[in-house]
Amino acid sequence: MNEITKLLYRLVSVRSDTGSSFEKDMADEIYSVIEENQYFKNNPELFGKYNSGDILDRPVVWALRRGLNNKTLIITGHYDTVGIDSYGIYQQYALDPDNLKQKFLEGGFGDELIMRDLGDSNWAFGRGIADMKAGLAIGLNALFTSSEDDLNILFVAVPDEENISSGAIMAIDLYHELKDKFGLEYVLAIVPEPESHEVGEAVDIIGGSMGKFMPVIVVKGILTHAGYLMKGLNSGFILSEIIRRIELDKTKILSKDGIYTQPPTVQMFRDLKKGYDVSVPEYSAALFNFMFLKLRTPNSYIEDLRIVCRDALETAVHKYNDTFSELVDMGLQKEEFRLKFDPRVMTLAELDEYSSNKKAGYKIFKDKLNQEISKKVHSKEITLQTASIDIIKAILEYSEITDPVAVVGISPPYYPAVANDVLDKDVHYAFDDLEISLREEFGFGLRHVYSNLGMTDISYMSCTDPQGEREFLENMTVPKELYDIPVERIAELNIPTYKIGPVERDIHKIGERVYLPDVEAVIPKVFNKIIRNLSIR
Repeated sequence: MNEITKLLYRLVSVRSDTGSSFEKDMADEIYSVIEENQYFKNNPELFGKYNSGDILDRPVVWALRRGLNNKTLIITGHYDTVGIDSYGIYQQYALDPDNLKQKFLEGGFGDELIMRDLGDSNWAFGRGIADMKAGLAIGLNALFTSSEDDLNILFVAVPDEENISSGAIMAIDLYHELKDKFGLEYVLAIVPEPESHEVGEAVDIIGGSMGKFMPVIVVKGILTHAGYLMKGLNSGFILSEIIRRIELDKTKILSKDGIYTQPPTVQMFRDLKKGYDVSVPEYSAALFNFMFLKLRTPNSYIEDLRIVCRDALETAVHKYNDTFSELVDMGLQKEEFRLKFDPRVMTLAELDEYSSNKKAGYKIFKDKLNQEISKKVHSKEITLQTASIDIIKAILEYSEITDPVAVVGISPPYYPAVANDVLDKDVHYAFDDLEISLREEFGFGLRHVYSNLGMTDISYMSCTDPQGEREFLENMTVPKELYDIPVERIAELNIPTYKIGPVERDIHKIGERVYLPDVEAVIPKVFNKIIRNLSIR
């Protein structure tokens, strides 16, 4: 068995479900792998674990192979995986690639493509084998075997990518610490996340990552008994109009060089009543998924959401008035009982300012609220997303706004859109002659791709507009102690980062698998060539 595959199987054998204590076990295993390497036996000061207050005590594992100059290549990836519950009767084999494959064959598991790959020794199955322990194995191999003396190679393995990427965010301070301690100059970073294209196609060199943010919109209507409907306004009705306008909005699709974003969609919506009663819901909330490219600023979407909420409120008020007028015409209502509305749309930052100006005790109220919410999150009583809704509702109640209102905030996680082509750093020489080398050995070349199709930790490797990002983050609902992105510190680094990884199929599913020739030969070849090019330049 190839040495990289041996290492891969070792990593896969350790369970590392995201958001669990298993992640610490994975960190310990990676640390042990590094500790066993002769170079790091001789240089114990060049590797370690870094933790800056993770609530589950999950560390970032790092190792630095010193070069003769300051130029440094970062190889980074995540060690957490999704869980194994989806494996059902095969759970006990989920971390044992050879046995899992055999059990799949014996059980006749899978569709035609899976069955074909089960009969092909080039494919290895297992939880996390593609996403992304194969990438970690490739990165560790590059760290251990590099023969280039000039270049520093920094390997960094982070937790929590499958959740809110707290590991990648935590690593930012580590990059600064190591930079200062060892005098490093970060010239390039590679994230060896897997790729989903067909076998035998060009190796994708992906120079950016999509952005994602999650608007949370809380609507306050006017409470009334359902038997006296014209004495109030249903928040659920207003929210439904907001959802109708946002869902599958084709104007929000962005594209460049064949890469495009999915339209927005609602991911959660509900009224905020604690249980059933005959009143209409006074408060309702929804959480949305927005994806974007570096072609738009996130702040511009806030203005779009303002317009959506304003239009939805106007539609709801108009329908109320139309229905009320019909009742008046029928002689069933009196005009003097018609409600007069002054609906408003606010961002969370504006609601904060309004409430602060309204009552002198707002800061004390907000501090206490944040403490209570933080305690509930840490105890896992509520999620960050539920916390986002609870905070906005509590502030709305405190504000004593009586008219219908829609408040727009941002819920974790937030992935900034990044693209290497906007950085003032030319690192294309890292790929010199790589096309020729690949074609000579494997019969295919490489393909430069503008952006990854989904979110990755690449989002936290560069920032070209820290002021604008900070302004956007002012609408983050939860306190900074629970979630924040140090965009200013990221901007100080601004590391060109590329995603380059092995071919996969069915990540996050029971049929997750990786193409071993990529793990053993193709991607290591790419890494070696990049390391060589960086060393001689």
